[in-house]
Amino acid sequence: MSQTEQILDLDRALDSAATDVGEALQLRLRAETDGSLRRSLKERVEGATLSGDAMDAAACARRAAAYFILANDDAVGEFAAKGDKHRVFHLWGLSELYRNRATTAIEALSRAVEMEPRDEQARLQLASTQALLGRAEDGRATLGELASQEDRASVAYVLGTIAEAEGDYDGAERAYQNALAQDPQHVDSLFRLAYQHDLSGDDEAAIVLYERARNAKPTRVNVLMNLGVLYEDRGEFRKAAECYRDVLNFQPNHPRARAFVRDAESSLSMVVDDDHVRKEDRRNQLLTTPITDFELSVRSRNCLAKMLITTLGDLITRTEAELLSYKNFGETSLQEIKDILNSKGLRLGMRRDEIPVVAADFEEMMPAVPDMPDIDDSGAAPKLDTPITDLDLSVRSSKCMSMLGIANVGQLLQHSISELLRSKNFGQTSLHEIETKLAALGLALRK
Repeated sequence: MSQTEQILDLDRALDSAATDVGEALQLRLRAETDGSLRRSLKERVEGATLSGDAMDAAACARRAAAYFILANDDAVGEFAAKGDKHRVFHLWGLSELYRNRATTAIEALSRAVEMEPRDEQARLQLASTQALLGRAEDGRATLGELASQEDRASVAYVLGTIAEAEGDYDGAERAYQNALAQDPQHVDSLFRLAYQHDLSGDDEAAIVLYERARNAKPTRVNVLMNLGVLYEDRGEFRKAAECYRDVLNFQPNHPRARAFVRDAESSLSMVVDDDHVRKEDRRNQLLTTPITDFELSVRSRNCLAKMLITTLGDLITRTEAELLSYKNFGETSLQEIKDILNSKGLRLGMRRDEIPVVAADFEEMMPAVPDMPDIDDSGAAPKLDTPITDLDLSVRSSKCMSMLGIANVGQLLQHSISELLRSKNFGQTSLHEIETKLAALGLALRK
């Protein structure tokens, strides 16, 4: 094949990626392991003009598609800002969705729809994103007259997300089933339907649907992660580890997959290091300590808040240079923070494995859990410092507690039911389990 023919093939692939969500995601996944494709795309974008103004709409969209496939999401946004090509804004919206930045994605997709109202794919993507953020009315308004085309899988899927946002879960299930009747491999519908079963505790149905979504292309990371957790709940650790390894094949640095695969593989040997678990619980307890629990000056406190540093874990991972680079953060604030950390045996720029785990140190560092007036039948106050590990929770509930930084019963009681349900993978099944365990202690979550 000649060089000219190769370029034309790449252009056709980029044209397809610029207009088809599934194709763009598929090429992005392929590029993670296909060095030849990455090199070709890099040569294309590096050899092109830096300004989108000099390009026609098709060339501009191809450039943005190349950035998206290379996972250079910041460049997609910067490139979109240089021109007024609706297809580029569409790709920018996809980039933001890929990074779980739904609010910015809605802004980008809205621009795409404003520029070209006839772009049905952008409208459908915008409507479903609005609905999944709970904005059902906006999603229905964006969908408009397309709502009558229920025989299209993509439309039926959006109708399902709107029904979910309205709390009509039976209607959502019917819509997703309708989408799958039109397209049995519609990945988004498979995932949302599986997720509904997952939340309701119907693990068998959820696994069947997640497996179908796993076999559809492109494979979605959230499908593999949720499926892995379900397999762990059932004690099928080998299958769980396979799911997490599949994620790492796509995204080698995915933090949750790296942590979960270690858990699943260690569970295969059935060897549990209780001391290690206790140390990790204490580390989590320390890292989630709010900055507001420490006596800081108003200036230091305000600077940290503006830098989105809200916990001790956020703070100690920052370096002195990072803090000093922020406006209004000077040597006085830096020294104040260093003195507080030094008094606790901590410092800036620490790694997780460097954090001390001596119980006495943690008792000094952690704020006291507030006294609870309730007492059990024996007249004794409930033990709020009881480790979460002593509740003997399922794998899924334990992982949710770990991700929320909840190390003991006292910290758990500081969360309301709605706060827990907003946590990823924490559904009604986990809630019922937690409530049952707490009830046995004479305790209950806040409503």
